[in-house]
Amino acid sequence: MQETVATLFAESGCRLEDSLAVRLRECCLNGEWDLALHIVGKMTPYVSRSSLLSIRVKLLEEKFVELLTKDQTVQALRLLSVDFPSHGSFAERRNFLATLLYVDPNNVDVYAKTGAHRSRQERSALVSDIQQLLPTSVMLPPCRLEQLLKQSWRMQARDCYLHMAERRGPSPEFILEDHQCSWEDFPLFTSQVLSNHQDEVWCAAFSPCGKYLATGAKCGPTLIWKVVNGRTIEPYKSFGGNQNTAVISWSDDSALVAVAAAEDPNTDVHVYDVHKGAVYCTLDNRGNDNTVLSFFAGSHPYRLVCADQKGHFCQYILSDNSAKPSGKFEGYRIRAIHCLKNGTVIAADTHNRVRCYRFSDDSDQTLIQEQSQIISFVVDKTERHILIDTKLHGLRLWDLESATLLRSYTGAPHHDFVVFSTFGGAEHSYIATGSVDDKVHIWSHKSDRLIAKLSGHTGKVNAVAWNPVYPQLLVSCSDDSTIRVWTPFNADNP
Repeated sequence: MQETVATLFAESGCRLEDSLAVRLRECCLNGEWDLALHIVGKMTPYVSRSSLLSIRVKLLEEKFVELLTKDQTVQALRLLSVDFPSHGSFAERRNFLATLLYVDPNNVDVYAKTGAHRSRQERSALVSDIQQLLPTSVMLPPCRLEQLLKQSWRMQARDCYLHMAERRGPSPEFILEDHQCSWEDFPLFTSQVLSNHQDEVWCAAFSPCGKYLATGAKCGPTLIWKVVNGRTIEPYKSFGGNQNTAVISWSDDSALVAVAAAEDPNTDVHVYDVHKGAVYCTLDNRGNDNTVLSFFAGSHPYRLVCADQKGHFCQYILSDNSAKPSGKFEGYRIRAIHCLKNGTVIAADTHNRVRCYRFSDDSDQTLIQEQSQIISFVVDKTERHILIDTKLHGLRLWDLESATLLRSYTGAPHHDFVVFSTFGGAEHSYIATGSVDDKVHIWSHKSDRLIAKLSGHTGKVNAVAWNPVYPQLLVSCSDDSTIRVWTPFNADNP
């Protein structure tokens, strides 16, 4: 054993705690205050004077309270007048302790009034406080090995490109070899094929609560699905008639869903109450085309922003059977929008720019200038990153705060079609999109590494959506009129 310890010392360059620190810890836990004070006095060569003074005050307070509870008032008075530091920074504390000389410890809990520690278990907190004042070369931080193991686990989980189990803690094996999830944990298996739509399925969006899915098609009603568990979805509601549904947006409380059509000047924007199964309100949108829309989060009454490529860009205040305009921007031809939690609207226009707009003060600012036409974009849940689908350069990931291009993702051709991409998985660490090659493409958020291509559709994949609550649940919709539900082969219900 000693040889093993010596080898560890030699290889790590570290040694055990200083022997004085070991004795100090044990004395504090046992309440041996005189001996603890004696040990502190021996630490002068390698601990600063101010730290030693602070430690000494903590120990003297503990001894003072113990003397009071033992009815040794004279000794307690001597401690304050002789042993307690006379430094001005401790004067107020000493005056407070002096007032306790006049109380009856049988009637007043002096431990509670001073914050002193009564038992060995409580004194562990005192040891932690003292450790903060000592160099790590003298006394190790508490649970240091456990902290290092947790850091190692988090690093290994972050580097695992298949890590999907957000709730899974470290297993003993990660000490012996680097952690790597198996493909069994990844959503590669089609658990359901939903064929309720009778035409090309154009869009899909999960509700923020993760319990519902909305899908729209080239023709036919907007369908609402209920997420039964981590691998099963079933029909819930149906809205509308034969108009197409090209864009879907959920309210933050998952109660309303707004839908807009594409290239249909005779169709309004409809907002539906999902649970009542009825129209909540309608926005006059006739004469506009390619409308995009987004709800503000946490807004009551509800606020919905609509825009299009004809220069209409307006905010609406929604109530039952009513939608009142409340601010607008003129002259911007918008292709995609997203409402941030801070009240800002992020919008992409026909000049290949991503700009931010604030209806509260009518301000606007350019954030990103792309190199080619922007087709669409999606913002992650942290609102730090934006994934932009460009016509010539594929998918491009930007940092919204610094307006910095982080990386590009290629290999999933979209051509001129609108394809809705998504962030998802545990901690939103993956990016998924559809393609004209009939496949779903998945990358790691932190690199441009293509992880998987999911086959099964027989037509262009128009949208991919990742469930915000079930990180192993993914859906895709296609020109083949189907919705595919992707899960791990042996997905369990959370």
